[in-house]
Amino acid sequence: MKKILIISPYFPYPPRDGGKVRLYNLIKHLAKENDIYLLAYIEPDASTDSISMAKEVCKEVFSVVRHEDKRIEREDIPRCVSFFYTQAMIDELYRVLEYVKPDVVQLDFLVMTQYVNHIKNVPVFYTEHDLGSLDFNQSFHDRDLPDNLRYVEWRKLVEYEKRIINKFNSVIVLTDRDGRIMNSFNSEVKTVVIPTGVDVDFFNMIDDIEKEKKLVFIGHYKHYPNADAIVYFVKFIFDKIVKQIPNIKLYIVGSGLTEDVSRLKSENIIITGEVEDVRYYLKCPNIFVAPVRLGGGIKGKVLEAMASGIPVVATQEAADGIKCENFHDILVGNTEDEFADMVVKLFFDDKLYNKISKNAKINVKQKYDWKIIAEALNKFYDGSI
Repeated sequence: MKKILIISPYFPYPPRDGGKVRLYNLIKHLAKENDIYLLAYIEPDASTDSISMAKEVCKEVFSVVRHEDKRIEREDIPRCVSFFYTQAMIDELYRVLEYVKPDVVQLDFLVMTQYVNHIKNVPVFYTEHDLGSLDFNQSFHDRDLPDNLRYVEWRKLVEYEKRIINKFNSVIVLTDRDGRIMNSFNSEVKTVVIPTGVDVDFFNMIDDIEKEKKLVFIGHYKHYPNADAIVYFVKFIFDKIVKQIPNIKLYIVGSGLTEDVSRLKSENIIITGEVEDVRYYLKCPNIFVAPVRLGGGIKGKVLEAMASGIPVVATQEAADGIKCENFHDILVGNTEDEFADMVVKLFFDDKLYNKISKNAKINVKQKYDWKIIAEALNKFYDGSI
């Protein structure tokens, strides 16, 4: 049994978005064979229930309230990293390391990598959730800045990542594609692919059937790529579908609604906000749309839809990273017209609908069950420490 210290910029309870879902599920499964210690930032307005949930699974939980105005600003640290670099976290990290004496430390997300400089004499691994940051157009960091200033910050971020990853024993990436990108970015770094998964049993427990087909998108909208995806879909694709299916409804589901997403509400577009159980919207014969344009890694929302059995129409960016095949277990639309046409085809072609549904469920059960993913990560740690 290993003592694993996981350090995260986001408190993974409750698991409302992709990164948190990954941490939540890996902690849950790794804890069956290891002592898991969690050190994470928690937002000032977070519920105390979050910590209680974490304590049910973790050996011990340590939290630091995040205050952006307390960040450490230095010329060599990119702006987005500095927001998560504070003396309070440094002090708590030292205390936890001395108290726990972990066998291994796992740092998650690029914004937390600066803390590797404060960890000595223990293997440290870094999980890179999204290598889209290496492409200026794909990167979602610093989107609140004008493009000229964002470019300056992006250049600083790329140079920073190239330097900092050399300080880790290994970098964990989520897809084969990200592994190739990382190796070409810095050939000296040892990488291992540990994909994101899905709770197959949880999302396979949907027995009742909806009366009519609806379109569904689920996301946490304060994560810029999700807001960008659904705004883009409504602006450039949805009307093409409505022209062929006038009564079609689009359900925009999820937390962290932004103003630009809230403004999308119309007669055909229902915005639910955060819901108690997303499975209510992942029922056949609904269709999941994944018009994601930004970011890398694996889109957990796509895996959840596939596990539920509702077919996914995705952009190439949304499908990348998942080992799937167009017209077998997913549909990929590379242009706005193609995306719309595939949605319409699924709506009217029950044979195609059932084929995609069946094959998608088989795919995720064989390759992306969290039990399989956690076992791979556990074996990786066993061989690396």
